Amino acid sequence: MNILLKMFLSMSFSGSLFILLLLAGKRFLKDKISRQWQYYIWLIVVVRLLLPFGPETNLMGKAYQTIDQAITHSVSLPQQQSPSGDTNAFNVPASGMEHDNQNTVNPKDDSISSRPVGDILSLFSNHVWLIWLMVALILLVQKITAYHSFIRYVKAGLNPVSNVEQLDRLSVIAEQTGRKRPVELCVNPLVSSPLLIGFFRPCIVLPSADIPEKDFQYIVLHELTHYKRRDMFYKWLVQITVCLHWFNPLVYLMRREITKACEFSCDEAVLSKMGYDNAQDYGETLLDAMAAVGKYKESLAAVTLSENKQLLKERLGAIMNLKRKSKTTLFFTSVLTLCIILGVVFVGVYPAAAADQPSNEPAVSGLNENVISPTQEKNSSHNEVFSSQAEQYYEDDNLPLFEIAFSRLDEKAQGEWLDKIYADDRIRF
Repeated sequence: MNILLKMFLSMSFSGSLFILLLLAGKRFLKDKISRQWQYYIWLIVVVRLLLPFGPETNLMGKAYQTIDQAITHSVSLPQQQSPSGDTNAFNVPASGMEHDNQNTVNPKDDSISSRPVGDILSLFSNHVWLIWLMVALILLVQKITAYHSFIRYVKAGLNPVSNVEQLDRLSVIAEQTGRKRPVELCVNPLVSSPLLIGFFRPCIVLPSADIPEKDFQYIVLHELTHYKRRDMFYKWLVQITVCLHWFNPLVYLMRREITKACEFSCDEAVLSKMGYDNAQDYGETLLDAMAAVGKYKESLAAVTLSENKQLLKERLGAIMNLKRKSKTTLFFTSVLTLCIILGVVFVGVYPAAAADQPSNEPAVSGLNENVISPTQEKNSSHNEVFSSQAEQYYEDDNLPLFEIAFSRLDEKAQGEWLDKIYADDRIRF
């Protein structure tokens, strides 16, 4: 199998282990630790799914080496075996026939015996990565196209807010959150909820300009908190991860959990700044935001105030239960974070060093220390190695393994072996 695909599959598998771990831990730690920690801890898993880091010797590398040996052994031996009494394994003319026919084999065996099944499987596996890459690119293009279409429609209906008081309040809140550059404020009655668009030039889009001062403060602070934390970049990083790991169903669960955790953590960040005593007022702002029913729903990288009613119910419950975390909780989350990081590193990925193994290393455990992989058949320098293998298997009367070695010889060497077989009158061979 292509070494790049092996490495990527190992990244997907090791990432899946930690997705399951975090999903299981969520049930026990949901209300006990910071929501912001629950949001950013997923970033470690995303990095695990995207970057092939890890020590040279790791758990995933050892597992893959064991699997490689088992697969190679099963492909190289059983596929080539034939009954001990089968005289048609190589349909060779009997001695005494014309010399022109001495180097020929049965036409039926030309596509099978001369090209082992292992070679065909190897050829297929070496091109599977093209299918994976093509699907990933198609999904990524679809997401980018959908996002640009959403932004184009939203911008087409934008009307800049001209209310001086609202603009002044926006400026004050932006300074409080550390935002020095200007933030645009616009209205589009077709959006379903207040949202933030723009990666580098933020624009807060409101469904209506007639928003109470109290709600306006919470809405702006919520959206600017999203921007300050670069949540739009985080969401797109997750989307790219999903596209690359489209074959892994667990990454879709991860995306859903990150989307939910994003809003929960933003609520916590807003209330930690405004004070937990304002939880009820903030919850009422979320309820008021759900009253606006627009045509354009939120898109992939647009961070909103309120996405759907089911999530809103969970958020309101979490908001009412928010309280400042103790130092013991902070210490516990720090230790837990360190354990997860060490676990991710220890599990590792399929080692890239495996691709640098010498070409004359054993491909199958238990055959012969000089067995060479099929990709080296065309190299004439290995013909002597295959000849020595054939000699050993011929002396051991091991027809299945002799067939493997024989099929990897060039025409001249095969002719010499046929002459020897005729001279020895070894009908079975």
